[in-house]
Amino acid sequence: MITFEARCRSGHYLAAVLPISGQGTRTGHQVLVFRQGNEVYDETEQSLEEAIETAKAYLDWRAEQDLDS
Repeated sequence: MITFEARCRSGHYLAAVLPISGQGTRTGHQVLVFRQGNEVYDETEQSLEEAIETAKAYLDWRAEQDLDS
């Protein structure tokens, strides 16, 4: 599991990238983002690199939204 966090005006965010495996040899990575303990985002990506980029992009987007408000 890989985790990232961001502290924004709208709250404390924690993103987790978790490996998942399907049937056969197909695997992926689940991206979960929580705001103050509540899940706010859930996505599945094929590669670890895509999952990490998705998690970082969500946290960056959230921080930008706080600056715009």
